[in-house]
Amino acid sequence: MAQKIPWAQPEIGEDELKQVLGSFEADWLTMGPKVKKFEQTMADYVGAPHAIAVTNGTIALDLALKCLGIGPEDEVIVPAMTYFSTASAVSYQHATPVFVDIEPTSFNLDPNKIEEAIGPKSKAIVFIDYGGNPADIEGLRMVSEKNNLLLLQDAAQSLGGIYQNKFLGAQTPISTMSFHMAKIMTTVEGGMIFTHEEKYATELRIRRNQGESAKYIHSHLGTNARMTDLCAAIGLAQFEKLPWMLEERQRIANRYNSHFKDHKKIQLSSCQHPDSTNAYFFYPIKVDSRNAVVDHLKSKEIDTRIAYSMPLYKQELYRTRRAASRKMDCPVAEEFTSKVINLPIFPSLHDDKVDIIATEVLKGVL
Repeated sequence: MAQKIPWAQPEIGEDELKQVLGSFEADWLTMGPKVKKFEQTMADYVGAPHAIAVTNGTIALDLALKCLGIGPEDEVIVPAMTYFSTASAVSYQHATPVFVDIEPTSFNLDPNKIEEAIGPKSKAIVFIDYGGNPADIEGLRMVSEKNNLLLLQDAAQSLGGIYQNKFLGAQTPISTMSFHMAKIMTTVEGGMIFTHEEKYATELRIRRNQGESAKYIHSHLGTNARMTDLCAAIGLAQFEKLPWMLEERQRIANRYNSHFKDHKKIQLSSCQHPDSTNAYFFYPIKVDSRNAVVDHLKSKEIDTRIAYSMPLYKQELYRTRRAASRKMDCPVAEEFTSKVINLPIFPSLHDDKVDIIATEVLKGVL
């Protein structure tokens, strides 16, 4: 039997263990000096003055939306195709997500489709960089400014991507990031909020610590969203590997591209912007015979993911109206979610394995 090829595989080893042991030796395991160092490291990397480490990417979105003042009377425009928490974080505020279609090439929120979705309750736009592929951030910024809407970057998948010569992750006044186990760089569980505004940074630090503005003095309705030094220790070790991990992901993507670029039955994502680079958290392809290809790859012990299998408005929470939402016509998202496959991509995936995967994909689409 062929050895199974997983969809993802984290690069964790002795370096991470050494950093974690350092926390034990210092007798500081909760939020402390390693969290502070990790925050400064990530802020410097993405180019934001402030970084606030939290427990995960979902709570990062929740706190960011609270800080922006999103509430029950508001509508927030989100991509129809994204991970669930992009929309559920809006619903946590008792606000209404408004689902808007995506671009056919980058698979990101389409700036040209937003204005038709704007109504009297519209307050903000949340966008992602799908799989690390930069969104049309300048186009989104123009729409938000023209219509006096807040703009929030959900950069959960963005780390290491580049937009107009700047690393993704801090292109809006507040942005959020995830370091979940499957991400390009992990803290096992963890997230970060970046901001260019000191007032936001102050409020976010209060909100992540039970709303505490001074010891046992509570000025906001906060929560316990503190990252531990153990998680930050893993993140610091991972950060040292980040250039290598990004380089290896680019290698794998380039090799896949060489197999697929001229094939009429396979559509690849493309980066549409000058001086910009895909981080390749995902390597998505679109094929008409998606289920047949997935089944064929599974029979060859090749794992895949479907990110994502439906537009968000078809998720039970929104479809059954247990949470309020509004949707526009989204033909691109409908087609994309019926055809996308995310192929294995992780730094230790060797060229011979990439070739095997590509060969089996090509057999599956015939």
